Order: sequence, then C-alpha cells, then structure tokens
Amino acid sequence: MLMTVDRFEADFAVLEIQTETGELLYKNIPLSWLPEETEEGDVLRKADGQYVIDRAETDRRRAAAQVKMQELLQREEF
Repeated sequence: MLMTVDRFEADFAVLEIQTETGELLYKNIPLSWLPEETEEGDVLRKADGQYVIDRAETDRRRAAAQVKMQELLQREEF
C-alpha cells in the first residue's frame, strides 16, 4: 500500500492513503516514525514495520505533476 505525505502538522505527518477501492483515507502518524529527510509529497511504503520513502515513485509522480503544470501554463499563454 502506498501512502503520500500530504502535510505536516505540529509533531505529526498527515498521510493520504488510497485504498484498493479508490477511497482516500487520511492518517496522522508521529514524525518520529518517518525518515528525517521526509518531505511533503513523498510516497511512502511500509517495509519491515518501518516507513520508507519510495524514491522512484516519488520522482515519477513529481515529474508527472511538472508535466501537467507546464501544459496548464502553456494553455494560459494563449
């Protein structure tokens, strides 16, 4: 199951979790459970009971978002 760091609030991270049915759930977890370098938008997996950043999926999603943003900005120029 993939989880995305939606935002940070005080000592917690709010994770967005998409279920197999497509439903979005939100879960608060202590920041201490995450790697120190975790940023908003990072995709997480749980491995051996620990949260780890899925760098490949995070990079893929950020690149796709960048492409969409560029497409939107190009439409606005006309």
